[in-house]
Amino acid sequence: MQPSYLAIALSFQPYAYRHLMEGAFRSVRGPLARAASFVLDASILALLAVVVLIVVTGGGVIEVAGMRVRARTVENPIWILAAAITLRYATRFWSPFLCIKRWPVEALIAAGLRLVVDWIPVRATGVFRRPWLGLAVVGCVAFLLKVFLASTSPGFFSGDDVEIHEMSMGVLLGTHWSVWDLRSAFFPMVFIYPAQRVALAFGGSGPDTLVLAGRVMVAFISTAVIPLTWLAARRLAPADPRLAALAVLFVTLNKLHISFGSSELPRPVSSVFVAAAFLCILLDRRLLTSAAAGTLLGTAAAFRFSEALFVPAAILTLGRKRFSARAAILLLTTALAVVGISAAADAWYWGSPMSSVAAAIDYTLVQRQSSRGYEPPWEYLWIIPAWSTFLFVALAIGGSARRHPDSWWLWVPIALLSLLPHKESRYLIPMMPFLSIASARGFLRAVAWIRASADAPGWRRWSRELFAPVLLLSVLHDMGGWRLVRSNEGVRLAQYLRASGSSGIAVQDLWRLGGRPYLSQHQPLVEVSPELLTDTGAAAAAVAETKWVALRARTARIVGDSVLPSLGFERDDSWRGEDYVLYVRRAQRMH
Repeated sequence: MQPSYLAIALSFQPYAYRHLMEGAFRSVRGPLARAASFVLDASILALLAVVVLIVVTGGGVIEVAGMRVRARTVENPIWILAAAITLRYATRFWSPFLCIKRWPVEALIAAGLRLVVDWIPVRATGVFRRPWLGLAVVGCVAFLLKVFLASTSPGFFSGDDVEIHEMSMGVLLGTHWSVWDLRSAFFPMVFIYPAQRVALAFGGSGPDTLVLAGRVMVAFISTAVIPLTWLAARRLAPADPRLAALAVLFVTLNKLHISFGSSELPRPVSSVFVAAAFLCILLDRRLLTSAAAGTLLGTAAAFRFSEALFVPAAILTLGRKRFSARAAILLLTTALAVVGISAAADAWYWGSPMSSVAAAIDYTLVQRQSSRGYEPPWEYLWIIPAWSTFLFVALAIGGSARRHPDSWWLWVPIALLSLLPHKESRYLIPMMPFLSIASARGFLRAVAWIRASADAPGWRRWSRELFAPVLLLSVLHDMGGWRLVRSNEGVRLAQYLRASGSSGIAVQDLWRLGGRPYLSQHQPLVEVSPELLTDTGAAAAAVAETKWVALRARTARIVGDSVLPSLGFERDDSWRGEDYVLYVRRAQRMH
């Protein structure tokens, strides 16, 4: 039976459609097309400038036509840039870039491909021609960047980091503030407390200095992930140094590594122990290295219990060979480490071994409670921009395989974390070295594909020629996440109140002002909520002995402005802020 003409036409539809569209774009000529191209090119440059400005300065709030525009993240500008670049690629035949004849769009695309295929892999490898010198330079840059971000952003990410300082500084200053009983004392007292004690010995007694000292310690230790990633990648591919070089660059660029590495939270430090455990398993088949890996994993789990999810990945890695004895040793040493460390830390701080472990299990598993709610199993896929970029994750998928141990250490913990009810991007921090290795392998595969598909038609041509700008946008997106969103204005308000006296204060979201380390001199120190303010009697009792009331701007607008005047408070106009509104008693108004 002869094929129909319709079947023949459908079989060539993608090819015909591509040439039809290219012909249509090529046929659009004249001043209007050139003007549209010029406007699009100028918009791309302007958006790139905005993204770079936000990356460098952290952005801010500007007034545009009487409206406040917040430009603090690169998310929206990069999405608009992606659409603009795609449109400009489709209209590349209309006009050269910025209508300059020496800059044809096709030549810029070719230059981008050469950059990706030739310059980046070669240049990355050249940086580490002398490996330890290259690692030292990259590590120093990453460490100094994290210290800079920590010093210029004094606020707090959540109540967790404030409680860490309440535990360490409470012991340091002899106050022993009460904190949530499911907090393990291991990380605050072993890593944060010594740095703060050194700072205090050199005269740094203020909360700003002590907080920064703890963050510098985390920045320093977390930087060890960089050489560990290099060593692991070299062990995985001893014949191809490009994999290690790219993996180091990717992990250094990663937003979680930099942003949380400038904080006082434990996971940037626990990720070092996880990466070291992975390296131990790669080294040889001896029982001693299995015991070392188990001890390191147990120590990481003592920081945050979720790091125990790497144990199944380690067992699966060992399962590729005869592993029974090594797996048993790893399980035993992991259990001994996490139990021994947790018991000792809890006995010293709480007075009862394993008390924080029991409290955490009871709160999360028995009572099924969460301080921040629950998310669906696909949450980590939904929030990919919060912990990486779509391109790097796609490259990691392309660079993963069962024969690669890093694939187990990347995807197994993510899958297990997805089964737990509560999910946050910071829980993925220990996976970032393995994501970087897999992404580097996927990048090298993409480079090989680009080289082999010079004349590829259809979508292959689009993806090939747009790879360089998408890579650029992905790098900028990661860099745009280097600054951790913190309560900087809250700390500024706490500093303002410390300089204004030591009277009592009622605060909404006390942690945003630094909690008791910043406000311990204010007595009484009361935490209020929007729900409390709706009950006039309860609100009056709560603020009866306070001089100030500090409310979030939205709460002040909805509830505070109507309730607090009847309780004898008015807005303190000497304070200016976007997030907080400060009220002061009328009879005690500051001049």
